[in-house]
Amino acid sequence: MPRAAPTPMPAQEKAVPARRRHLDLAPAPDARRALIVSSFVLPHAGGVEQFVDTAAALLSERGWAIRVLACRPREGTAAADVTIPTYFLPPGGWPVPVGGWRALWQEIGRADAVVVNGSRNLLPNIAALVARLRGRRAIFVLHGSGAPFTTSSFVYHRLLGSAFEWLVVRVALRLSLPASLSRAGVGGARRRYGVEAAHVPYPLRDLPPASPRSLGPDEPLRIVWVGRLYPEKNPLLAVEVVERVRRRRDATLHIYGSGVLWDELWRLARNRPWLALCGPRSWNEVQAAQDAGHVCLSTSLRDATQIAILEPLARGIPVVSTRVGDAPAHYVSASLQSFCVDVADPDAAAAAILALTSSYAQHREEFAANSDQLRTRHECGPERLSSLLEIAALASRASDRA
Repeated sequence: MPRAAPTPMPAQEKAVPARRRHLDLAPAPDARRALIVSSFVLPHAGGVEQFVDTAAALLSERGWAIRVLACRPREGTAAADVTIPTYFLPPGGWPVPVGGWRALWQEIGRADAVVVNGSRNLLPNIAALVARLRGRRAIFVLHGSGAPFTTSSFVYHRLLGSAFEWLVVRVALRLSLPASLSRAGVGGARRRYGVEAAHVPYPLRDLPPASPRSLGPDEPLRIVWVGRLYPEKNPLLAVEVVERVRRRRDATLHIYGSGVLWDELWRLARNRPWLALCGPRSWNEVQAAQDAGHVCLSTSLRDATQIAILEPLARGIPVVSTRVGDAPAHYVSASLQSFCVDVADPDAAAAAILALTSSYAQHREEFAANSDQLRTRHECGPERLSSLLEIAALASRASDRA
């Protein structure tokens, strides 16, 4: 049987995260131990991967000794302490663990608390079930909003996906402590899985301050789009939006990310010199790219926390977004609600961007004020997550004494 093996941290290079701080810290002898389980971790791009990295660092600062267990990637390294052998089902690359069961059993047994991430993959659900067998109560972090799929195949999501949810996910959630990183996800968990999930405001890491930025009347508008290049993120709509903006003023679109729509976007970029495909980038590089733009754009059809807009908004960077998941709540100030527009409406998004440019300095101040309220709202996230781990650890100790 294939055996799990520790995975070294990736070297510092483009699109690869820095070494996690918690791996460099020697935990105190009485440190509380937590295991974070996720199918994917950095440098694989995505909101779940960013959360694992952020949560590990923030929980380490609060006295937890953190270990991360993940699926072993097809190539390269992973920001995890242990990876297990995995087969990736074509065509989408759905990860199916094919070994490493002893390592999973041992890692969960050593932990005081277990945090599993993502209901749509097999490893987190297996980990939740193993945790129960080992007398551990897993915290099951839900990253989605519970919204129905509208951009994927009937066979996969309507048939196989539904069967997986009914036979596996619902059972795992009922044996765990469900938690959602978005308000939208709390309602989605109730509707989709029939469970009540605790709300944990997304724990923001330390964000760099936004640079002062102005916009001259004839200055080209720099628009930045960040995300996975998949239909549900709808990067093709971003191209339509900027085409409409350019009818009124010069503008460029810089797209950061990778995914199945890369080739189609590349074909569009060949005769659109204002469209730049920048590929995947590290978290620090994404922060710099968003800071360099005049406005960030999100065109998601379905989302939950919307980390791609939460972080720039928390820095005071202007953002125009579709009204999905928690996006409307991120625009705390009533004066900014018009910048959260209907889904799949390029005219509305273009109009919002042009309205922003008409009084850019004033709106920039409003976004800065909005960021203060947004950071205050999310600053309790790390403590709330740590409190859930304490509850799980108490349950584990009670089970050990029984």
